[in-house]
This record gives sequence, structure tokens and C-alpha cells, in this order.
Amino acid sequence: MKKRIALVIVIAMAVTIAFSFIPESTTTAEASPAYTVLGYLDAKVTANYLNVRTGPSTNYRVICVLQKGQNVKVFGKLGDWYTIYEPATGCVGVVSVKYLDVVWPKPESKPEPEPEQKPQPEPQPEPQPEPKPEPKPEPQPEPQPEPEPEEPEKVSVSPEVQTLLDLVNKARAEAGAGPLKIDPELQKVTVLKAKDLVENNYFSHESPTYGSPFDMMRQFDISFRTAGENIAGNKTVEGAFKAWMNSAGHKKNILNSGFNYTGIGIVDSPKYGKILVQMFIGR
Repeated sequence: MKKRIALVIVIAMAVTIAFSFIPESTTTAEASPAYTVLGYLDAKVTANYLNVRTGPSTNYRVICVLQKGQNVKVFGKLGDWYTIYEPATGCVGVVSVKYLDVVWPKPESKPEPEPEQKPQPEPQPEPQPEPKPEPKPEPQPEPQPEPEPEEPEKVSVSPEVQTLLDLVNKARAEAGAGPLKIDPELQKVTVLKAKDLVENNYFSHESPTYGSPFDMMRQFDISFRTAGENIAGNKTVEGAFKAWMNSAGHKKNILNSGFNYTGIGIVDSPKYGKILVQMFIGR
């Protein structure tokens, strides 16, 4: 089963990265499709016959055909395609999101504990206190000033990183999503990923050094419930942000209310001007 799950992720992440172009004078931007891990969700086929392919487009070959009403497991989403596993035949591949009815998990609601019923004590006659001599007043200690609360750890970021974070949080506020906070450890990981993209001269979520973004986060002990990654090559931070917002998958990561922490890596690139990596996690 673990090998099949790994194969699904490899199929989804192996898709060719799509390039986004910015309508500026001579500026060109590239951005890849965003892959999101969904877990292990139940789904049912809604089409009479559904082709399961080796990649996320109709250009990929068909490896098996599912029929209406068949149950499958959904692992992740890449653009308009789901990565699935069909338990009856062991078929693993990619299908269009149009033809699956996915059962999304509902948040568990825990019942409030009922107050304990304590037995009422039997009434007892009140004893009359014996008169006591009045104690001498003790000297009162001088009041000590209360210690000031420690400020939370502040992450020092570059002006470029702060600019991108401000643009992202402004877009999230306009969409009704909460702001993202910089996670210090995740920040280090995104810088390493950006340097890896430049030094090894590739443009993909799948790193020859660290593997997928999710594998890389786990290697550096980053805990997460949900996660995502955006990458871009552009001459300016603003240009990269526009490219992401013009791409449905990247925009979805930026405005996802399930994410609450982020890391941003920006490294100079001789090919693009700048390589930008933004990782998102939800805890």
C-alpha cells in the first residue's frame, strides 16, 4: 500500500511545470502547478466510464477504466486532476475532478461533559467559635513590581520577504482569510529550497536533493496537518505575486484559510532574476 501511495504522489508531482507570463515590458514569469495532499479520502465515480491516466491531462495514456458507482481512494489534487487508487483492481493513476464525488471529512464535534452530580452533605449544626485573642498585625512586605511579559520570538526577514508577505496577507484579508505568520524553521527550509533550485538549475516542486516539498518538510522536522508550495521565477517580487494570483492553483494556496504559517525563500537567479519559494502549512 505504501508503494502505491508513493507512486500516486510521484505521478502527480512529475507533471511538467506550467509557465505564467506577466504583461510587463520585458518581464517573463514562470510558475508551476501546485500539488496539494488531501489524505486518504473516499470517492465515487459519477461518469458511466472513467479513464484512469498516467498523468494530469488527456495526452497521457489510459491504464484502466472505471465504471459509474465504483469506490476509489483520493490522495491529492494537481490542478483539475485527482490522484486515485482503486482497491478492487489495484489501479493507481490520475482522473479528472469532474467525474468523482469526493466525501470530505467533517470536523469532529466533541460533546460537552455533563457536570458531575455530587451528593449534598447532610446539614450539621454550626459550632459556636470560641473567642480568640486578636493577633498582632504583621508587617506588610513592600510591593514588588510585576515582571514585564516576554515578547514572542520575532523572525528577522529581508525587505523582499516582508514585501511578499504583506502582499499575500493583504490578499488574504480581502478574501476573509486570516494572516499568515512566518514560522522560523519553515523559513530556513524555503531558503534551502530556493538555493537548491538555482544551484541545480531546475524548476520543479520535485527536488533532486530533497524530494517533494512534503518530504523536505518532514526531513527538517516541520509538523503540519496540511501543506502546499508555490514557486516562481521573476525579476521582481511584485511580478511573481501577480503570476501566482493569475494561476488558479497558486491563488488557492495563497487564499487557503486552512494555512496559518508560511516560509518565504528568495534567491538571486542568473536565469530569471529571482527564484521565489513560498511554503504553506496548517496546524
